[in-house]
Amino acid sequence: MSIKVHNTLTSQTEEFRPEREAEVRMFVCGPTVYGPSHVGHAKTYTQFDFIARYLEASGYKVTYLQNITDVDDKIIRRSAEQGVPPEEIAALFEKQYLEDMAALGNTRVDVHARAHDHIDAIVDQIKRLIERGHAYQLDDGWYFDLASFPAYGKLSGRTDLRPEDSVSRIDDNSKKRNPGDFALWKGRKDGEPFWETDLGQGRPGWHIEDTAITETFFGPSYDLHGGAVDLIFPHHEAEVAQMEAASGIEPLARYWMHTGLLRVDGEKMSKSTGNFLTIRDALARTDFRTLRHAFLSQHYRSSMELNDSTLEQARGARRRIENFARTIDPAHTDSPANAARATDAWKEMRERLDDDFDTPGALAVLFQYIREQNRMEEPAGPAALRLIEDVNNLFGTFDIPGSAQSDAAVDELVKERDRLRAAKKFAEADAIREQLTQQGVVLEDSPEGTRWWKETTS
Repeated sequence: MSIKVHNTLTSQTEEFRPEREAEVRMFVCGPTVYGPSHVGHAKTYTQFDFIARYLEASGYKVTYLQNITDVDDKIIRRSAEQGVPPEEIAALFEKQYLEDMAALGNTRVDVHARAHDHIDAIVDQIKRLIERGHAYQLDDGWYFDLASFPAYGKLSGRTDLRPEDSVSRIDDNSKKRNPGDFALWKGRKDGEPFWETDLGQGRPGWHIEDTAITETFFGPSYDLHGGAVDLIFPHHEAEVAQMEAASGIEPLARYWMHTGLLRVDGEKMSKSTGNFLTIRDALARTDFRTLRHAFLSQHYRSSMELNDSTLEQARGARRRIENFARTIDPAHTDSPANAARATDAWKEMRERLDDDFDTPGALAVLFQYIREQNRMEEPAGPAALRLIEDVNNLFGTFDIPGSAQSDAAVDELVKERDRLRAAKKFAEADAIREQLTQQGVVLEDSPEGTRWWKETTS
């Protein structure tokens, strides 16, 4: 059975067919690093971490790219409030973000691309838009002319702003040709970071950073673009307009996938109301496996509620699976019927996951298998252990002491950390150490290499 995904671009669930056979180029909008990452970020990035894992488990070579917005109005405002240079604000919260992702077990991203490292690509893309008649200059910078791109709105099905949209970066200038025209390049202002370029002194707008980064790594068109649903308009709509106008090639992305929003304790999360839960606060409230399981027990497109009840349900669910795993006798020789039950369960789980990554449906199959197996006189054996380990390779939510999967996963993370340290990517290496520490893994670095052992279990 082939994988099917719900494509926001067509509003249809379609067979997933990447442009290159057996290879997926995947981009998900990363954070703007002006403050601590929150549990809404955790939901989106945990669910896309799972999607990347499942695509890989299905035989695809996945390149997962994520941007880091480190040049932005929000960072500049935070800088002014705290009297700290913008680059220091960005570096601090980027480091925290990477640590938070590692603490959640989200280590599948291949490349984190910072906006400030791609200024030349941003300028080049804007110059092409100017040459093609899609941009115009005002006294405060360069703007995209929506009237020059009649297809604007094809992703979201609209062209107007609504109260629920991410409007914090709407660019106000009474001289704009169209109300929705957005800034491509912002002219230099006192006290703000700027670059000397062919466009003049200034810095990029928000939307152009993403398309310059994806074009650098993937070209003008690629397979899968993801993000939270509140980014569809205007951010993702602007990305489509920019890239397709600059290149003359469509689509920017063949498939668009969007995660549902998160409500915390009955209310939409909002800094202005104080209803704002950081990832670190959430991990002080519960363990990372429970939080991760809470997100993956919901369909990625569904909005969800996060509260004490949700977390308690997730904790109880994953512990039922862990308790079953502890009853498995790996030395038992499975009967054909026992082995077939596990094989059939895995096949049915895969069928659910092939249908737009239906994680709650897959977990329901697993719980039904456990109920049936517990009623059998024959004990669960190696086939059951393989099933649980295969599931845990995808979900990463179960603590199964002594399992081959557990040790292999730690080995892989230790190797990845060693590779990052050799490449002098110390923040990302530290993030993996933090993740392993959360799992009770102790690391010891020596000239002979890195040793590890488990001190405790969570």
